[in-house]
Order: sequence, then structure tokens, then C-alpha cells
Amino acid sequence: MTAFEETLTGMTRPGVPELKHQALLAQAISKGRSKSVLSLWWMSIPLYVTAMLLMKSAYMRNTTLMSNLHEFIGREKYAAALFFLIAPAVFIIINAASIRRIHYLSGGPGPAALLRRAWFNAAVIIVSVTIIIIYFS
Repeated sequence: MTAFEETLTGMTRPGVPELKHQALLAQAISKGRSKSVLSLWWMSIPLYVTAMLLMKSAYMRNTTLMSNLHEFIGREKYAAALFFLIAPAVFIIINAASIRRIHYLSGGPGPAALLRRAWFNAAVIIVSVTIIIIYFS
């Protein structure tokens, strides 16, 4: 009986050096950022077109940004729909899924903690919504 008691007193609580969800969270955040950077590069195309049309309206008389944008949409229907409507909608879905995954893996933190972890994803969503609003105005 003394050997059993010595074994029991010699036992310690088992410890886990690194939790699995921490590695999953770090991986989800890095993948989410890389997707956001790629999304932002694709968002630069409609932003560039908008800047080009804004400069055209600034340097040409009797033109406005909206008239130039409507003219561009009338000429380039498929390209305008792709860059100003379809691509931003896809990037909203991708980044919202990344934010949801980060929220799930981090254990459901509050809004401030989630925003600290996924601020770039949120910024891409805001830019995408702005581009869609520009398209429909």
C-alpha cells in the first residue's frame, strides 16, 4: 500500500503546453489577412476607375463624377458590373466569413477584441460597401 501512496503523492496535474485552438486562431488570422490583402488589391481597380472619373470631372468643364460614372457604366456594362458590383459582393462574403471564423476560434470575444483581431477584414468590407454604393448612386 505504501508504494501506491507514494505513486499518488508523486503524481502532478497534467499540463498542456500549447492549446490547439491558439494555433488554429493564429492560422485563421493570418489567412484572413492574406485574403483581405488580396481583396484590397482587387478593390484598387474600381477605386482607380473612380479616381480617374473624378479627375476627368475636375479637369473637363460641365461634367460631374456621376455623369462620368453613368457614361462609363453605359459603355462598359460587363466590366462595370464586375468591378463595381460582383467583386465587392464576393469580397464582403469572403471577409465576413473570415471574421466569423476568427470570432468562433477566439471563443466569442467582445466587439472591441474582435475588431482588434480582424480590423483589416472590417476595413475591406467598408471599402466594398462604399464601392457598391458608388455604383448604385
